[in-house]
Amino acid sequence: MIKIDNLLIGISFASVLLVSLYIGVYYNTDTYIENEKEVYRAIAHSKISRLHKVPILLYHNINGKGPYSLPFDKLKNQFTQLLNNGIKVISLQQLESHIDEHSPFDEKVVSITFDDGYYSMYTMLLPLARSMSYPVTLFVYIDAITQGGSKSLTWKLLHIMQKNNIDIQCHSYTHADLVKLYNKGTIDSRYQLYREIYLSRKVLELYLNKNIVYFAFPYGRYSVELTQLCKDAGYKRVFSTDYGPNIVTRDNFCLRRHHVKSSYSDEKVLSLAW
Repeated sequence: MIKIDNLLIGISFASVLLVSLYIGVYYNTDTYIENEKEVYRAIAHSKISRLHKVPILLYHNINGKGPYSLPFDKLKNQFTQLLNNGIKVISLQQLESHIDEHSPFDEKVVSITFDDGYYSMYTMLLPLARSMSYPVTLFVYIDAITQGGSKSLTWKLLHIMQKNNIDIQCHSYTHADLVKLYNKGTIDSRYQLYREIYLSRKVLELYLNKNIVYFAFPYGRYSVELTQLCKDAGYKRVFSTDYGPNIVTRDNFCLRRHHVKSSYSDEKVLSLAW
């Protein structure tokens, strides 16, 4: 079996320096950042219907332990409420196609994502999503797969999930805070950014034999410069934890997600999707 470390054999010291210097150009580039809150406020007050807006729900574990882990029954109730209230669950690929075409939907839709890569994704999420025919995207980071214990996801399990409508995408290599790495501004931190953003994508593509096109920022922390690095690495869209729906008639590269907490009532989660 190919080892992850072997991917680095072909990368010479000189090429690492070139990558680091390439990334480094963004450290000295003046960036003009629009006031996102003002832009979003203007969007919210414009004549845009719910058919133009697509919320993305973000979950983590399903063991009921911690502020971002739901008990399985609660997750099932929330999934069922979407169905009972006529809200269609769509894949991120379907959302992306409507954004590319600036085309509103003809019904209320929502996308569902999970981050990190807990074992419960295979034991609990997969059977639930399959039973309801829900397409779900799972963002995993490499270390969660390669350094896990007996009750961790493996490449084999990811293959099984991928074949059963759980789309596997990238959540970095080690789940590092990319903003902190970027702000260090050293050669080592720039190489680490290359590893977190670019090499993680290549590892997933190697083991899963598929194109990896989406990247979710660890902790939801990002910057304009980091989104540009992701764009240069070949991702089609990146995902934050900023709240608010995504407007399909605006070609945003960074998409928002509602982070669902265990303290949220089922009614609140339904209101996020409504």
